Amino acid sequence: INLSLGGPEISSGFQDLMDEVRAAGVIVVAAAGNDGTSTTIYPASLNGVVSVSGVDLNKKQASYSNYGPFIDVAAPGGDNTPDVNGDGVPDGIISTVGDDTSNSVGKSKIEYTFTSSIGTSMASPQVAGVIALMKAVYPALTPRQFDDLLSSGTITEDLGTPGRDEKYGYG
Repeated sequence: INLSLGGPEISSGFQDLMDEVRAAGVIVVAAAGNDGTSTTIYPASLNGVVSVSGVDLNKKQASYSNYGPFIDVAAPGGDNTPDVNGDGVPDGIISTVGDDTSNSVGKSKIEYTFTSSIGTSMASPQVAGVIALMKAVYPALTPRQFDDLLSSGTITEDLGTPGRDEKYGYG
């Protein structure tokens, strides 16, 4: 499950729900937040949830990305400021969007297009997608096995300070 959402507070019982989902064999991934601080964001800070920070094209922590002891892994979140690769487009994450602003009242037509976006909400679905591919190859993959692969560095590239750190987690 990907949760590209978050906030500073959480409903009571949400940790219990995450524990139940995890016990059922589901891996939950959540965006770490876009405040550029170590502010605790939920659900990313809950136990058993894979918390994802954002990095730019150079694999450096994105300026907006939250960080802290709850970060498990980093993934590309984009950056709309530079054009590091020189292609004439800011280095965001290309995503699909639906636009219904040009429609008249009562019409249900939505125009689909692509846009560049940034944020940990762009990074977390990439991690969830990799996990989905892993489960497609090995359906019996458990949340604990995934955690072990992550913490061992088997499936990540270590970024920042060697070992786990508060910007990139395990890489």
